[in-house]
Amino acid sequence: MSDVKRILVTGGNGQLGTELKRYAWPEGWAVTAIDIDELDLRDTAAIAAMVAKGHDGQPWAAVISAGAYTAVDKAESDIVTAWAVNAMAPAAFAESCANAGIPIVQVSTDYVFDGARDGAWEVTDPVAPLGVYGASKLGGELAVRTSGARHAIVRTAWVVSAHGNNFIKTMLRVGATNPTLRVVDDQHGSPTSATDLAAALATITMRLVEDSAAPTGTYHFSNAGAV
Repeated sequence: MSDVKRILVTGGNGQLGTELKRYAWPEGWAVTAIDIDELDLRDTAAIAAMVAKGHDGQPWAAVISAGAYTAVDKAESDIVTAWAVNAMAPAAFAESCANAGIPIVQVSTDYVFDGARDGAWEVTDPVAPLGVYGASKLGGELAVRTSGARHAIVRTAWVVSAHGNNFIKTMLRVGATNPTLRVVDDQHGSPTSATDLAAALATITMRLVEDSAAPTGTYHFSNAGAV
């Protein structure tokens, strides 16, 4: 039997999933990163089966739930899908992790807040999502928090990387052909490197696996500074 601790990662083709695959995991650790072609996050029965099955006869060491419905504007008219992926899928993963006795790390977002604060959000700040995306991500948080699974919920913001879609890549693409860019300037946030976020999630996950007394709960992670 293998003594490798294998972590199941969802959203494997996204910005964060890509960086979790690229991360220099220590010897004895490995990830299996899946995306929609291997698991439809709307299928809660399939989620439960995948967690219960493990990998090559070995149980998963942990789950990093990074897959999400991230089309913020589209979510307003695609409510059922957004809630299925962002709330019910984490609920199914967390219940299955609780049953398997393994921890889950749930990736969440600053969209669970109302955006009215001048300065960094604190974990203790009251949540007040303004749209479907934020509300559905908050639903995922609540599902994980009440599942009985050992967990860490990690809220982040403005994730950027060389992979996938993000604001910086959009501006570079549009700026290459347009002499003038017109963008809203009433939003402030802390752009966060997917590489740095992946490293933080890896550290948290390995700690949860190896230390039964490791702290659990809700945390914030972003790069420093605001724009």
